[in-house]
Amino acid sequence: MPILVQWKWVERTKSFLVIFHFYDDYSKRNLRLKKKKLTVLSAPEPSAHEFETEVMTWAPSHPETGLLSELLSYANIVNGLKESEKRELRMGLEIAVDTDDYVNLYWYPLRDVLSLRDKAVLLEYDGRKTEMKNLICCVELCPEYIDHLKRILKPYISN
Repeated sequence: MPILVQWKWVERTKSFLVIFHFYDDYSKRNLRLKKKKLTVLSAPEPSAHEFETEVMTWAPSHPETGLLSELLSYANIVNGLKESEKRELRMGLEIAVDTDDYVNLYWYPLRDVLSLRDKAVLLEYDGRKTEMKNLICCVELCPEYIDHLKRILKPYISN
C-alpha cells in the first residue's frame, strides 16, 4: 500500500499541513477497509448509538513506521521556521498542477530529482477531470523522498 504525501500551504496559519493519503492497492495485507456495525457508548449518561460505517485499520510495517517518523520530524522542523523561510521552501514542498491541462504536470519539488518522478501521483477526487480543485498532487513516501527532504532542508538544520 503506497503512502502518498501532500504538503499544503495554509495562508491563515502561515504553515504547512502534511496530509497522508492511503491508497489500498491490495499489495499488502496491513490495510483493511471493512464495513462494520459499531456501537458507541457515550458518557456521562450511558446511551448507545449504533451505526454502520466503513472502518480502516492499518498496522504499519517497521520501514513504513520509520519513514513516517522521519517525515513528521522534518514537518516539525519546517513549521518551526520563520514565515519567510517557510515561503522559500514552498516551491520545494508543494506540487503544482498546470491549470490549463491537468495532464501536463509541473513537479516543482521533483525537477532536480529524476529518481522521484515515477513516485509522483495525481489524485482526482469526485471524478471531475475539468475541475482543477479536485486534483491533488502527491509523492509516494519512500527513502528517496526522505533524501529529497534532507537535501532541501539542509540549509535550515544546524549540525
